[in-house]
Amino acid sequence: MSPGGRQRDPSRFRLTSRTILRSGRALGGGGRARALHAHGISILNGFARQESSGSWGAEFLVTPVPGASDPETIDYISLTQEPPPPHAPPLLLDGFDVDGSPERGGFLYLEVRGPDRVGFLGSLLRTVSELGLVPREMWVATRFGEACDRFLLNSADGRSPTDGERQALEAALDAHRQRGQALSA
Repeated sequence: MSPGGRQRDPSRFRLTSRTILRSGRALGGGGRARALHAHGISILNGFARQESSGSWGAEFLVTPVPGASDPETIDYISLTQEPPPPHAPPLLLDGFDVDGSPERGGFLYLEVRGPDRVGFLGSLLRTVSELGLVPREMWVATRFGEACDRFLLNSADGRSPTDGERQALEAALDAHRQRGQALSA
């Protein structure tokens, strides 16, 4: 039983920053999300934010897929220290929005939508990091088989992304867009 007398759903597990980010390493490059994928763990929803001190606060709701590792037995701290798995399924997007307006406080806002699968977030974060962009905040959600993830991004060196970086991100995401879908960026 969980606190409050409600029965805990045995297929869902809540991970907080104390569980997965104690080492101070970030989810930014996608390695941790891909490491969860290697264990067959799917992220249902969550939030992470990097504080000005560099530390991360996070909370994620995860669930195992059939044949996955037991989420209660995974050493999440060691996942922050392992190299990412070498292969992830291709990223497919239904649409995306990118906003670099001044109202975003120097951050680049990114929202992506696509068919959810184990490894979606890791593949997306790898695409973003290959462009030299890193998330400072992220909100991830899955509803009815559709991932809808939102990010505030800046350059790896902490500066505001340039128009060229924004355009490169749009081009990279467009390459992952499922054909037949209207371009939303």
